[in-house]
Amino acid sequence: MIGLITSVIGLVGGYFKDRQTIKARKQARQDKLEEAITTAQTRRIEQGDANAAELDRLSIAQRGWKDEYLLILTTLPVLLAFVPSLAPYVGSGFHALADNVPEYYWYALALIYIDTFGFRRMLRVAIEHWLAHKTKGTLNG
Repeated sequence: MIGLITSVIGLVGGYFKDRQTIKARKQARQDKLEEAITTAQTRRIEQGDANAAELDRLSIAQRGWKDEYLLILTTLPVLLAFVPSLAPYVGSGFHALADNVPEYYWYALALIYIDTFGFRRMLRVAIEHWLAHKTKGTLNG
């Protein structure tokens, strides 16, 4: 009788031991998978940053008249706002732009500036932060 009880206890103990081994192996596979995913994401981000930096470098190397044009176009209203007789016209112009220009035009203008002045890498980081903020808000809310 004692032999039978010892055998049953041995079988039950073996079952739980095998179950723990299976769980440990499953967890090890899960850990390896998560590590591989993290490594792949890191490589993709590093490669994307390198590509964006290279495109920015090429853009800066090929600067032409459009850079000067955009610089003048951007700074001229700011400078004219300090001329008292022209300040009302500058303010009216900005109000007209804010009220009448469609949103897609602002995005197109931003893309032109990003391309011209080589801000791709900065834009990439900004988009990643924005997406992280948006997805965090949807996951928690």
